[in-house]
Amino acid sequence: MTTPFPLLVNLLLSQDPKIRSRLVFSWIAIYGYAAGSIVLLLAAHMGMIAGPPVYWLVGFIWTGVSTFYLLVRSGWSSRLGYPGMDFPQCLFALVAMMAGYVMAGPIREGVLPLVALLLIFGVFTLSPRQVLLIGALTIVCLGSVVAGMVLWMPGEYDGRAALLKFTLCALILPAISAVAYYVASIRRRMTQQKLELRQALAMLQEVAIRDDMTGLVNRRHMLQLLDQQRERQARTGEGFCLALIDLDHFKHINDHYGHHIGDEVLKDFALAAVSVLRQTDVLARWGGEEFLLMMPSSDPQMERALQALDRIRAQQTALPTLPDRPITFSAGVTCHPDGESLRETLERADRALYQAKAAGRACSVVLEEQNSLTQASPEACAHPNVRQ
Repeated sequence: MTTPFPLLVNLLLSQDPKIRSRLVFSWIAIYGYAAGSIVLLLAAHMGMIAGPPVYWLVGFIWTGVSTFYLLVRSGWSSRLGYPGMDFPQCLFALVAMMAGYVMAGPIREGVLPLVALLLIFGVFTLSPRQVLLIGALTIVCLGSVVAGMVLWMPGEYDGRAALLKFTLCALILPAISAVAYYVASIRRRMTQQKLELRQALAMLQEVAIRDDMTGLVNRRHMLQLLDQQRERQARTGEGFCLALIDLDHFKHINDHYGHHIGDEVLKDFALAAVSVLRQTDVLARWGGEEFLLMMPSSDPQMERALQALDRIRAQQTALPTLPDRPITFSAGVTCHPDGESLRETLERADRALYQAKAAGRACSVVLEEQNSLTQASPEACAHPNVRQ
């Protein structure tokens, strides 16, 4: 039975890991806004500051907070180009703090530490350039607010004390901004290095499982896929057929035309074969001029396997590598019965391939698991598909 707490957490923070990570910082900001709102409302309740402006400010703050939260939670922030709405939220917080500084009266000095907190918050969410921009805007906005209060509120605000306080903030904030910029730069470099490492790992994994000439999966990875398919067959009943394919007279192609032409034949064969196979079929470079085709199916049938080989044969006629010499192949086909070892299935496919080559090449020999292999006559291979 699902408990209410995880459901509430998923509702507030989303099940999407990216959105959830962005909302974590939003909830930290919400906590700060809640603390500031409580202090302002208490001061207004005790008559220390005027109530109506505070109520307007608190309404403005929570309207903005709710808007930012909904934009991030719904994913609309990504469409606007600010996935976490970090920079817009910092600008909004700066405006709210300056308004709070003007209204806070005798407790306005408590607003100044929040300015430093804004820069610290930016370390974890903003780019280095944005951190410097927020720091510069903070000094400009604070100076403008202090100057305006000295001019328009002379009886309430001591100009000399205000000048000293602003000077102190103006001298300290650049140092905080510099530290924030340095930390943000380190964070960005680490993020970039992490991305590069992830890309390098993906490339290494691709190299480890792919044949560098044809781009097909290699023998080692194909064996892993066969093991996985065998386990899937035991669980779900989804079986598979195998076709061991060998290009005919490939040694003669290498000797007569050169190895570079032989390499092109292998590449062209791989591209042509993949183009007519199903997405669920897997073709691997098995070794030299041999390829192994795995054809998963909930109802594996030899006829479907032979149809796949027919499509590949038809596609080979259009290969441009050797226009004066058609590329043909021989194939041994079998299906894997549940409970049989992969070694036995592969050996049976190999025996069927040997029989196809012995019978004249350019054909497919099918070997059922319950039958023993019998010698096919050359006349039998006049047709591309022979069942044993």
